[in-house]
Formats: sequence, structure tokens, C-alpha cells
Amino acid sequence: MSLKSWAETKSHYPVGTRVTGRVKVKFQHGVFLELDGDPEVRAFMDLLSYNPDDAARGGSLPEIGELVTGSVAQLVDRDQQLRIRVGPPFWERAG
Repeated sequence: MSLKSWAETKSHYPVGTRVTGRVKVKFQHGVFLELDGDPEVRAFMDLLSYNPDDAARGGSLPEIGELVTGSVAQLVDRDQQLRIRVGPPFWERAG
């Protein structure tokens, strides 16, 4: 399989696209996901972008190997990276 160019990636994953991926690397403030069917695409989700309906998670990020479904929230040209969001933006959360 050949690697996609960044232009092809942006075309294939416009903002709002639903994606599913598995957590490959976990940091204190975010995780990198390997997208299903597109392992060469760089996808990142930070802590503030992870607001699943499951309130029992208590704000913790998913673990390595866990499957995550969310939406492309931003295309970052500088890093050639998709930013993923799960659930509503943090500023829309009822609190």
C-alpha cells in the first residue's frame, strides 16, 4: 500500500468526517490513533477533545488498544495531522 499524500488525506477526511481508530500511543494530554483502513494517516485526539457520552470515564483518555469513534475536528497542515473529537466540544458540555 502506498502512502497517501497530505492533499489526498485532507480530501478523504474533510472536517466532520466520522472515523474509527485504535489508540496506538498515549500521553498525559492526548492519544494518537491508527485509523481503520488507513494506518499511515496521523490522527491525534487531545484530552479536551474527548467528551464521550459515558460520563463514568471521569475525563480520562482511552487506553492503548482501545477503539475510538469520533469526528475530524481540524486538519493541521503544519503537522500533516487530523485532529479528532469525540462528543461535543468542551465548551458545549452542560456543567
